[in-house]
Amino acid sequence: MKKLYPVFGGLLLLSSAPLQAQDLNFGVGVKAGTLGTGLELSLALTQTLNARIALTNIDFSTDESLDLNDADTGTNASIDSTLDMNFGATALMLDWYVFDGTFHVSAGMFKNDSKAKLAGTITSATVTFDGQTYDVSQDFTDPSMSGTVKLGSGYEPYVGIGWGRKADDEPGLALSVELGVLLLSPSVDLKAPTLDPNGPAAQGGKIQAELDAEVDKAEATANDELSALEAWPVISVGLNYAF
Repeated sequence: MKKLYPVFGGLLLLSSAPLQAQDLNFGVGVKAGTLGTGLELSLALTQTLNARIALTNIDFSTDESLDLNDADTGTNASIDSTLDMNFGATALMLDWYVFDGTFHVSAGMFKNDSKAKLAGTITSATVTFDGQTYDVSQDFTDPSMSGTVKLGSGYEPYVGIGWGRKADDEPGLALSVELGVLLLSPSVDLKAPTLDPNGPAAQGGKIQAELDAEVDKAEATANDELSALEAWPVISVGLNYAF
């Protein structure tokens, strides 16, 4: 977060017009994009600088049949699953209208609350973790697996550009467009199925802790793959009204 202080400081210094204390110029808007749908409120700080807060959210649920095949970790399984997705964020931003027009440069912080919960039951007759094959009907008391994918933790930095009405413009309705990049810290957490202490695998010396460790290896691979989401593209369109 300390790296963003110079950005905010620069935006403030570049805004030369003084704040008019007698006027409270603000705008409200609705938007939709890659962070969901939501509302935003903007406030004119100076002639070329606006402060903005935005709230976005989208929820959906879907049932999927998944085939997990990972040669690197020796994982192989078929799972009937339910995916519950909650996607949204709270944004605090400064918008600098560089040419005192509709174009602006934005910088700020997003509190990213996006996460997905996955719950499913292994449907294949056997499942393989780290090269160890288990008989689902005999080796597990609970053949279900679950996981959580989080796209962020706490406040994440954002930079972008956009086009739209300033809060101190003449009252009216206008279209807004925004393009940017949100830096994320995604992570995944997986829960292994429950080993039957009386099953063949346990009788052969396998214990739950070892199975958990094998699933942790698949989790580590998934976290490596999620690194591709560390720079999340933000694209949104909306309508806003300046008062």
